[in-house]
Amino acid sequence: MKRKMYLFLSILLFSGILVGCTKKPFSIENTKLEFTNIEVRDGTTGNMVSLDENESKELYNYLKKIVFTKGKSPEQNTGWRYALDFMADGKVIDTIMIQDESIIKYRNYFYKTDDDTTMDLDYIASLCKSVFKALVIDNNNGLLVKPDVNSNEFRSSDKISIGTGSAIIYDEDKKEVDLNEIQIGDVINITYNGIILESYPAQITADYINILESNLLIDGYATIIDDIYNLDSGLNSGINIIALDLTEITNLSETDKEILLMKLYGMYGLEVKESTFDQLAEEGLINKEELYFPTGIIITISNSEYKEDIETLRYDIRKWRSGLGAIGYKGNAKFDGEKWIISSENMWVS
Repeated sequence: MKRKMYLFLSILLFSGILVGCTKKPFSIENTKLEFTNIEVRDGTTGNMVSLDENESKELYNYLKKIVFTKGKSPEQNTGWRYALDFMADGKVIDTIMIQDESIIKYRNYFYKTDDDTTMDLDYIASLCKSVFKALVIDNNNGLLVKPDVNSNEFRSSDKISIGTGSAIIYDEDKKEVDLNEIQIGDVINITYNGIILESYPAQITADYINILESNLLIDGYATIIDDIYNLDSGLNSGINIIALDLTEITNLSETDKEILLMKLYGMYGLEVKESTFDQLAEEGLINKEELYFPTGIIITISNSEYKEDIETLRYDIRKWRSGLGAIGYKGNAKFDGEKWIISSENMWVS
């Protein structure tokens, strides 16, 4: 009887040990984390990206679908690939370390995915990419850009040289295009791994470049300037400066004007600057006594009115080289869906 009792107790004890050793499934959802957003750190590059609320929820929902089981430390623990910091009120409340495609570390324990499941590290890597907007200022010797003044990249350098060897480039219609489609004056979005070489200009390597849709009004102004530039072309002889008097233009921001100047530089390969007659005279570029601009022309736009609903721009414009060398007219530019069509009236020449 005692032997039977001992045998029965041994079976119960052994069964209890087996039950205790059964690996319980673990899900990120079990953590019950109440977070506002997630910050992703790249263990290779050191780059850190703070995800917005929607991106954070997307990542969390992706991870909570994956079932893990507690396991031993990997045999070759060489560090972590990505760290996910769960944030609340600007403070880290918890962290999950991704070791590789199948192992995470959470609160000093390692967890492994099921045998037929792996984490998409390409997706995690994409979250660590940095994206910024920039203005193309040179495309002759590689791609040189000026970052948006509100970007972190601008705090590093006002000029950045872009490595494009492996970059995928998309145009405004999201079609893949060649590098030569990027023109001076274009505004682009650049996606890269967050690493900036602190030279001058600074250097980065782009993964993706998106050419943003052109500002229609900027294109309109570029078109009307090009129109008068090509009128009475003899006034352009021997010039190396195009000055624009945009004092009366109120429907372009300072950034828009900068883009316009860069577009014109790309079109003509000449120095293009925003300046008035008096400012040019103060610089000694215009001889006030002889009323002559030896090295350039000044194009002045006034009385401009843009009607966005019908995509029409009315304006007065003139090109001046000297007291006896100028031309101007009242203009009307209409966008026909593909290009700006210009009509003029009251043209005068001196």
